[in-house]
Amino acid sequence: MDKGELRKEIKLKRENIDRDTKLRADEKIRKTLLESDIYKNSKVVFIYVNMDSEVNTVEIIKELLASDKKVAVPKVIPVSLKERQMKALKIDSLLQLNESGAFGILEPSIECEDISEEVDLIIIPGLAFDLKGNRLGYGGGFYDRFLSKYPNSKRVALCYDFQVFDEIPHEFFDEKVDLIISEEKIISLKKS
Repeated sequence: MDKGELRKEIKLKRENIDRDTKLRADEKIRKTLLESDIYKNSKVVFIYVNMDSEVNTVEIIKELLASDKKVAVPKVIPVSLKERQMKALKIDSLLQLNESGAFGILEPSIECEDISEEVDLIIIPGLAFDLKGNRLGYGGGFYDRFLSKYPNSKRVALCYDFQVFDEIPHEFFDEKVDLIISEEKIISLKKS
């Protein structure tokens, strides 16, 4: 199966999760993340703001904001007519997520502080992951480019169990994750 077919299949599967099943899975994933050492040992957390069918991160962001950790969320910024890049902008409140970004995802305003250089934990969305730490995103390359700049930051993928495969199609430039958390399991990986 190629990347395009896999993306389509997973999106459809995710969109068809029963609401109660999704709520239960999201809560299990949230609890597992918050109890993990990788989370407990972090000081500056960069976390995605979920789209509809992704693992819900709003409750995690609330927990982060109530903690002593710095919290950053993605902001996609144009750097030229053809190029956009993602930055990690610091937020102190969910109310700062007040702009709809290029993909309809809530983002902070550009006035928020860029703390990309400080991030030590990156919580990553995706459509599929494999047992070698490979990630299949949405095809824009934003996370791969961001992750390549910060190789020492820990990378955690949040997903549903059906999004984890033995192997997925990947390219040499695709960045890997260190930990995958689903509602059923935790998969710890070594980058190679």
